[in-house]
Amino acid sequence: SSLDAKLRADLRLELKRIQAEVGATMLYVTHDQIEAMTMANRIGILADGVLVQIGTPRTIYSEPANLHVAARLGQPAINLLPTGLLPDGDMPAGTKTIGARTEHLSIGKASNGPADGVVDWVEHLGDQNHLHVTVGSKKLVTLTDPDTQLEKGDRVAIRYRAPLFFDQAGNRIANR
Repeated sequence: SSLDAKLRADLRLELKRIQAEVGATMLYVTHDQIEAMTMANRIGILADGVLVQIGTPRTIYSEPANLHVAARLGQPAINLLPTGLLPDGDMPAGTKTIGARTEHLSIGKASNGPADGVVDWVEHLGDQNHLHVTVGSKKLVTLTDPDTQLEKGDRVAIRYRAPLFFDQAGNRIANR
């Protein structure tokens, strides 16, 4: 954790290469989601010392068992939104929280129609941008391409694209 960013990235690749060369099982404990996603064949997520879910990085990311697991992976972090904040569409019965990762949101300038939110700022990161939007009293963050035409103060329309649904207890409800 004390290594500079470039050395950490190089070390991740080197550890992955050594593991493949030796063919041994390695147990690597980290709080760094990027390390977990890039190095692991399988990830185990703990909550209060209990193994909550185990699976491939892709499965853990796209099919989290509950809100705790959903919040562990993803950059930017998953947006956890109450029902009714945005047009919910075809939501399973019992849904209390909607999980919207960046790929679960479609955002466009609200030209002549009603707006769901307002752009707070666009954080330029080079190859992509973090788009910070206020919807009602909630703030959400998503990614947008580096050439986005959206800017601070723009009114936007937001729609879900296959989001994740969670019940009152925080457990995931399968999409229909």
